[in-house]
Amino acid sequence: MIKRIILILAIGIILSSNLSGARIRSEETKTKIIEACEVLFNPSSTTTQKNLVDSLSQLIDIAASITTSEYKDDIKYRIGVAKELFKENSLFDEKARQYLSFVYRMMTNGQKYQRPEELDVFVTPDEAQEKAKKYATKLVNKALTELDAGNPGETAKYLIELVLMVITPMTG
Repeated sequence: MIKRIILILAIGIILSSNLSGARIRSEETKTKIIEACEVLFNPSSTTTQKNLVDSLSQLIDIAASITTSEYKDDIKYRIGVAKELFKENSLFDEKARQYLSFVYRMMTNGQKYQRPEELDVFVTPDEAQEKAKKYATKLVNKALTELDAGNPGETAKYLIELVLMVITPMTG
């Protein structure tokens, strides 16, 4: 009887420590997401393309590290290639966008990324920028909500969608 009680207590302690470890990792991930988005949402006059590339690279690295997709290794590989293309060429590199689009498809059971149509309807560049910023904020909030709910795969999907939105040229 005493052995059973000790065993039950030991299992409870192990489960409790695993849950608190997961909560700590979730908070660390949340902090990393917020810090990476700072450059996107609050650029300064000294913000460079390198800063933007670094910020987007951090977001896709976070997505790769938390994805629950069965294609995790392929996702990490394609993200690595996309990051190199960003650094060598530009944020708007077509091949990098293709690699990340395929990552998005792997995370969404084949669903193709499509830029929201409402982002391409604008009158002035300032209006376009404001719409994009609002939509990006919505994606980040969804990502953080899913992370809090214990759905890292959904968080990863929203982060990739955010990066794709930023690097996909407007058509309006």
